Order: sequence, then structure tokens, then C-alpha cells
Amino acid sequence: MSINVPDCLVQELRDCKLLALPQSAAKVLELAKNPENGPPELAVPISADPGLMMQILKFANSSFFGFRHKITAVQMALSLICVRTIKNFVLWNAVFAMLPNPKVGPFVLRMVFQDALRRGIFCKVYASYFNEIDPEEIFVVGLMQDVAVPILAQNRPDEYSKFLNNLESGKIRLSALEYAAFGWTHADAGAFLVSEWGLGDDFAQLIQDHVTDNLMDSNAGNSFTSSAIVRLSAILPSANETEWKESDKFMEWFQKLAGKLNLAGKKIPTPAEVFATCDLQFEDMLQITQTPPPQLSLSNHLQKYNESF
Repeated sequence: MSINVPDCLVQELRDCKLLALPQSAAKVLELAKNPENGPPELAVPISADPGLMMQILKFANSSFFGFRHKITAVQMALSLICVRTIKNFVLWNAVFAMLPNPKVGPFVLRMVFQDALRRGIFCKVYASYFNEIDPEEIFVVGLMQDVAVPILAQNRPDEYSKFLNNLESGKIRLSALEYAAFGWTHADAGAFLVSEWGLGDDFAQLIQDHVTDNLMDSNAGNSFTSSAIVRLSAILPSANETEWKESDKFMEWFQKLAGKLNLAGKKIPTPAEVFATCDLQFEDMLQITQTPPPQLSLSNHLQKYNESF
């Protein structure tokens, strides 16, 4: 692992015993590493897990893909959707199923899942405007950016209770509180976890960089645009927010990133267009995962922002 994560954090995460994925998910991920394996091979472990099989069929029939005909069989879904996308779906479905739900201050696992799903969908939708990015791949990066928060809150309930209560003011980010207290952040922890799950150092680096408070950080190298989109998603409103605390920063960063499209002569989307697509796909995915919606959609937040002027 080439990403830089403090040894003390690595040991803490190894001790939490949440590094092993469920057997069916681990088997799918292992099979997906071999390019010779296709729908027939992947269908075996998926079909052996009825819960996972139903989730994949619901996923395949969602507006995320927009297929015209109903997909009724796992092998049909696997034939129509690339192996990497199925692998990514299996991964995040498995990870969020095994995350703890610590009783820490205002922490609610459902809200963490809502935030992760909405951020992942935003990454996918916005990435679709950039030819150099795989929208399905960055979808999972967006989903996983805060995956370590429930684990850390479980391990350190006293500290995270204080952190999460301090977040209510909106004047400081969780990562700043973590760094001041520990010298590392949940982004470092998340980077270690996804590296352990075999997603690679590039993926882990995108996770680790998502809390960087600078959209145009030159350290991102060839992954600049992907990194910028994930950072942009990190300042979307949370599911429990009725007031979008980082709306001004989001609009500033959105316009900066849209400038890359302008230079390339591509269509420049408005926040309203991106948010409308995100809300539609988010609603579908909430139904798949049987998760209640947050109080306000992204379009609702944008309307409130525009009305404030």
C-alpha cells in the first residue's frame, strides 16, 4: 500500500475486525479480478445469495441504467451491465450492510447511507459530462468517501459524540476536528479500508483526498478531475440539513470545474440540471435499499439557495 496512513490508525482499524467482507461479496470480487470470468461465472455466487440477487435485479431495473425492458434474471443483468459495475455494486452493498450503528451523539447510520448514496450518484452524474472519467467507477468512490465514519464512531464514542455535536454549528468540518485531535482523519481511515478490500491505490487516494479544502489541488495528478468531483460531492448538503451550510463554496467550485468543460468545448450543465438527474436516480436507489428519503432533495436545496438572493 503506497498511500500514507499512520501506523496507529492502521492498527486500530485492523483491531475492529470489519475488514472481512461477506463470503458471497468476497467471491464476486475475486472472480471479477480475472477478465476471463463473465456472466456465467459471476452468476453462481450471486444466485447463491437470494438477498444479493434481488438487490442486483432491482439495481438493474432502476433509472440508473434506464433499460427499456424489465430484467428478470441475474445472468441477463450481468450480460447487460459491465462486470466492473456489478462488482462495485456488490462491494458497496456488502460494506454498508456490515457497518456498525453506534449510539453516538446525533449519529444515525441511515443518514450516513443517504449522504453516501446521494454523493455517489452526484459523482456519477457529473462525471458523465467528462469523457476521461468512468462514471460507474467514480460512483463507488463517492459512495465510499465516508465509509470509515461509523467504524471510528464505534471505536471512539466519546470523541465522536463531541465532534458530531460541534458539526451542528456548520463552522468546522469533521476532518478538521479529527486532525486536531488525532493527526489523521476519516479520509485516511477510508483510504486504508478500501485498499484492504483490494480496490487499489488510485481509488484509495481519491478517498484520502476528498476532505482537501482546495478544489484545484495539483497533487491529484492525472486524477485531477475525478478528485475534484469527489471533493465537490463532499460539500453537498447532508441528509439531516435543512440549511445548506456550504452552498456558497459548492457553487464557486461547481463553476470552476465547469470551466474545464468550457475549455474543451463541451456542454456545460447547470446545477439545476445535474441536481434534477441526481434526485431522480437517488429516489430509485432509495426504493431499492428501502431507505426513507431525507427532508429536502438537492433541487429543494438549490431552490432555497436561489431564493436567498
